[in-house]
Amino acid sequence: MKLKFAGKIEQGEIILDDQHLFDRQKLSLEGKKIQITLCKYITKRSNQQNKYYWGVVIPIIAEWTGEYDHNSLHGALKKKFLTSRDIKGLEITDSTTKQSTTEFEIYIEKIRMWLAEDGIQVPEPN
Repeated sequence: MKLKFAGKIEQGEIILDDQHLFDRQKLSLEGKKIQITLCKYITKRSNQQNKYYWGVVIPIIAEWTGEYDHNSLHGALKKKFLTSRDIKGLEITDSTTKQSTTEFEIYIEKIRMWLAEDGIQVPEPN
């Protein structure tokens, strides 16, 4: 079982949000080899962002194109705005589900700017 624990570092000490759960997990791994990763906490895209994307952005594009279902449009948008090439030349398309709130905001803004080039206005969130 793989659990993630959030917290912060204060004066060089790790302060976990749920120390009790961490301690229980630690006991369950007694005598076993473990791996610990420490990294900056990243807030994943919010439910509100996701609802805006699927409830506002995607339907506007679907109406504009008149030919594609929402999942096909999502795939096409990811390919257009989230595809890059690795060092071997392979095309890699990122997933929106793993994006931070900031990354997802940038992704949506790129889509909005692209649509604006064709005179399609997408209302701002909120």
